[in-house]
Amino acid sequence: MIANASAVNHDFVELMTQYQGRLYGYILSLSGDTDAANDVLQETNIVLWKQWDQFEPGSNFKAWSFRIAHFQFMAYRQKIIRDKVLYSDDLLSTLAWEARELDECHEQRAAALEKCLALMPLRSREAIRLRYSEEVKVCDMAQKLRCNANSIYQILFRARKWLIECVQKDVQPEAI
Repeated sequence: MIANASAVNHDFVELMTQYQGRLYGYILSLSGDTDAANDVLQETNIVLWKQWDQFEPGSNFKAWSFRIAHFQFMAYRQKIIRDKVLYSDDLLSTLAWEARELDECHEQRAAALEKCLALMPLRSREAIRLRYSEEVKVCDMAQKLRCNANSIYQILFRARKWLIECVQKDVQPEAI
């Protein structure tokens, strides 16, 4: 019984960790205020934990958590001071829809970036990895890759340009 509860807790923590940033971004897009977004996120996290037993394993956690966040924001909105300007329900629905669309776009671009990185020439990929994943300074990269700093700047410039073009080609719908 304890092992099963531990597995359930682990699953919850894993999914919450994976989606916490996106959930915050979604709530922030609804509220437009970081303090309000933080408050609503905390309330959402509590509700998600309390209702975890209602979540169907294998179903869409993101959709479930975003829906709860939406309801938590609407409850928060009802509690805020009446003399503040409130957004209409239609505007909030539009903002919520656009936030979900942006999240989908982000997921597509991230997948395309991963695919493009795999296709990138090894030297360029290594330069990108060192600079952005390991945050190695250009002068240190030059020593590690046995070339001068100007060459590293050129490699990074060309690699970034190539990645941008590759990602754009991958996420653009095919022309008819």
